[in-house]
Amino acid sequence: MKKKLKIRLISVTYVIVLFVLSANGQGLNETYLHAKADMMREQYAEAGERILSIPVRERTAAMYVTLGESYYRTGKYADAARVFALADSIKATPEAQLYAARAYSMMLQPDKTVEWLQKYLSQRDKLAESELLLDPAFEKIEHSREWKTLWSREWYNAADRREAEAALLLRRNRHTDALAIIDAEIARSSTARFHALRAKVYEAMQQYEQAYENAQTAVRMRNNNAEYLANAANVAMRVKKYDVSLDNINRAIRLEPYQLELYLQRAAILRMNQRYDEAKSDIDFYFKYFPDDAKALFQMGLAETDAGNHLAGIEYFTILIDNDKTSTDYFIARADARMKSNDYTLAGDDLSQALDLNPTLPEAWHKKGITLYQEGKLEDACYFWRRALAMGYREAAEYIYKFCIR
Repeated sequence: MKKKLKIRLISVTYVIVLFVLSANGQGLNETYLHAKADMMREQYAEAGERILSIPVRERTAAMYVTLGESYYRTGKYADAARVFALADSIKATPEAQLYAARAYSMMLQPDKTVEWLQKYLSQRDKLAESELLLDPAFEKIEHSREWKTLWSREWYNAADRREAEAALLLRRNRHTDALAIIDAEIARSSTARFHALRAKVYEAMQQYEQAYENAQTAVRMRNNNAEYLANAANVAMRVKKYDVSLDNINRAIRLEPYQLELYLQRAAILRMNQRYDEAKSDIDFYFKYFPDDAKALFQMGLAETDAGNHLAGIEYFTILIDNDKTSTDYFIARADARMKSNDYTLAGDDLSQALDLNPTLPEAWHKKGITLYQEGKLEDACYFWRRALAMGYREAAEYIYKFCIR
């Protein structure tokens, strides 16, 4: 516990600039941010109570959607339906429409369910037809006359169905088949949604340049979709286009400032841009709502290490390892920090732990070789580098050529 408190004190320095850097001066509602965090933790009743504490004049449609979901998740379907209707009256919101339909279905009111589903299905952005038909909330009314009448109408066109089919193939790792559908559709009519989907397929295939091109095309064609922007930011970082990545994630945050995961994603991008203080500020912003989140602790450890604060980085990784000794990422990250502080013996111990957990990690074999070389154990080092190279880790070839070929 003392170690955890010490680490939290490392971060408190950045709280002063929290909203300037992390919230972009958007005047975000603190109570609603905590409510969103409660929802992510599945503390639905607490989230609802927080939103109800916000003055009515300050509540937005999005807040009412979250309030409605908190009621829905706790089985208060009548209250949920009422609040979703209120949200949709303030601003037409597909999410509210779909949840209202679910709430009425749970109350066995097929007429109201269908009324709200018709509104939802008339929107451009909607779930795939199969997802709606298999939604557990609608099982209660799927044999009703109203339900059958609703689906006697064609709510989805051929392109919608091809998109759903390609997405299913992607989930099944049938990448070539998915690409065939997507390529044919783009040849017929180039749209943002198919370029975004093609980017996901290429990313799954680890063809990051093609993924980047398609992700950027998607956001150029539709620049008000936060999901497209966040995905494009991730792919841009893969191809080391860090400025483009940062621009994309900033635009996503402007569109969805209450989506807390985006700040953690931006922290990683800022770190790659060597803007360490801003990265740590974003992580601190996330810490405010998730104080002991492992992803945030890991990001802070990386940021501190990259910024040259190796001992601070080691402390973060140690906290993570104390709580979870099964993650190879934590051991490798702490080994990196220890190598940068010239502690090769302990770094080697961490890499041995990682290899005990997973002996198929070429990076760990290579880095273990470096620690052995630094300890004067050249023959052992060469063995580890050769193992790394045999697994496809090309960087090891340089070390073998330089130190092991006599």
